[in-house]
Amino acid sequence: MFISSKEKAVLWMTIEDLKSKIRDLEIEVVWLKNKATKHRIQIVKTGDAPWGIKKDGSPKKRPGRPPHVLEVSA
Repeated sequence: MFISSKEKAVLWMTIEDLKSKIRDLEIEVVWLKNKATKHRIQIVKTGDAPWGIKKDGSPKKRPGRPPHVLEVSA
């Protein structure tokens, strides 16, 4: 199979363009990871508030759906 020098040049330019896009995406991934770690919220757990505290200082409720309790009749 024969490839002309013009076709080779186009392929090389396309490859270099893709490499630069990959490099830009890798830089953006690092930036997004750093951005995500800066805004993490720390949960403060105490004996009175085992699931942390709200912004106003009151204890948070247990996360998720409340557990289903079976009522036993006598």
